[in-house]
Amino acid sequence: MKMIKKIWNDKPLTLILFAGAFFRLISAIFSEGYGMHDDHFLVLEPAQSFLEGEDYNNWLPENQANPIPSGHSWFYVGIHYILLYLMESIGVVDPKIKMVIIRLIHAAYSMLIISMGYKIVRRMSTFHNARLAGLILALLWFFPILSVRNLVEMVCIPPLMAATYQMLKFDEKRKYTFVILAAVFAGLATGVRYQAALFTLGFGLLLVIRQKWIPAIVFSLFWTITFFVTQIGDLIIWHEPFAEFSEYVRYNIENKTTYFNRPWYMYLGTVAGLLVPPVSVMLMFGFGYGAKKHLAVFLPAFVFFVFHSYFPNKQERFILPVFPFVIMLGVVGWSMWQSRSSFWQKRAGLHRGLWVFFWVMNSILLLFFTPASTKKSRVEAVYWLGQQPDFNNLIVESSHSSSYVSPPAFYLGTWPDYYYTTKKNSAEKLANLEAVQNPVSKPNYVIFMTEEHLDERVKRFEEGYGKEIELAKTFEPSYIDELLHELNPHNNNQTVRVYKIKE
Repeated sequence: MKMIKKIWNDKPLTLILFAGAFFRLISAIFSEGYGMHDDHFLVLEPAQSFLEGEDYNNWLPENQANPIPSGHSWFYVGIHYILLYLMESIGVVDPKIKMVIIRLIHAAYSMLIISMGYKIVRRMSTFHNARLAGLILALLWFFPILSVRNLVEMVCIPPLMAATYQMLKFDEKRKYTFVILAAVFAGLATGVRYQAALFTLGFGLLLVIRQKWIPAIVFSLFWTITFFVTQIGDLIIWHEPFAEFSEYVRYNIENKTTYFNRPWYMYLGTVAGLLVPPVSVMLMFGFGYGAKKHLAVFLPAFVFFVFHSYFPNKQERFILPVFPFVIMLGVVGWSMWQSRSSFWQKRAGLHRGLWVFFWVMNSILLLFFTPASTKKSRVEAVYWLGQQPDFNNLIVESSHSSSYVSPPAFYLGTWPDYYYTTKKNSAEKLANLEAVQNPVSKPNYVIFMTEEHLDERVKRFEEGYGKEIELAKTFEPSYIDELLHELNPHNNNQTVRVYKIKE
């Protein structure tokens, strides 16, 4: 304990990084699966399919009847293509081993959030505030598990923080090197996640407000060059610059209410809830209170937050890049307010108690979520299928629904053109397909992804397809999947059953 206390007082960043690495390592090893559709089917599936000469999402023009860009950046997918290629070139072919390596890489990369956060706060404020902000960034309950996911919303954070750090250094020394580096980091972040361009707008506004006209031009130029380099695939594939980005903007404007149409204040509740109230409210207040003095940290995040609050299509993960900035400036701003507030000066015990409550609740959530696997039953079922010597192809049974749950084909280790049933696409229709009788593409397993009307669906499949099926394996959801399903029945994180089609 004496040694820990000494490190905490002399070299706190070392201890903070160790704590952050410990929990991220646990997530990297034990937290299997994927969180949502985008962090798997828009990253790993296309990268692996390209590696095998396929095009899982039909993103390439030669696989489209009316070729148009998909609206997805090739940059992050391309990085995974390279990673998967390197792994296979040294004999790593097992999907689960590939994913452990990828999660470990993401865990190591996410450590930059902690170190950059500590340095940014140390540049703005006191040693004590830098320690506190760094510790929150290391141990905030949802950061370890999300840091090892293939979420572009998390991956874009380190370069955004690096850009902010360079802007803070420019404020002090007025050297163009810092503006150029800030532009390069912001361009890389935008290449990963297009919405990061809103942070870039905030950096530009910062320079304009301060009437730094030449630095603003330099920043814009180097951001454009860097972003262009990350999108070089557009020239190769579509023969025009920024084709995917343009399609992304067009599609989202035209479909701004197609998926969700949520109120403007939703993200206020998201930040307040996920940062654990009432400390979350203190940090949000501090974020605003410290804005004028630390505009370089406040303005880019504020522009990003305001736009997403205005835009109708809202999902909780969209706002993830804001959290480190609320934490950093929140800690600094709240410290400024506390030191000037007679109310809090007289109630040091209450203040300490609120932080104790925060750390107790955060620790409980951290221990619960850090090792949790998500979409476990889906992953395990598909992985098991890929290990069966007789596996040829599969059918995803969803005759009770108008759509089907996509199987994570990455875990098969092969790339079959699988089949599915829905209300409109019956088993009887499948049975009449010529491809179903072809030995190369003939399915010999059926996956029932959910338990809804299971007996009825089994009977309907056997009657329509004209063959009996036999239960081969059952896969149970993880504890977190079960909880999410209980909280929201629309989360189909249920038991998955694999049936063998009898000949």
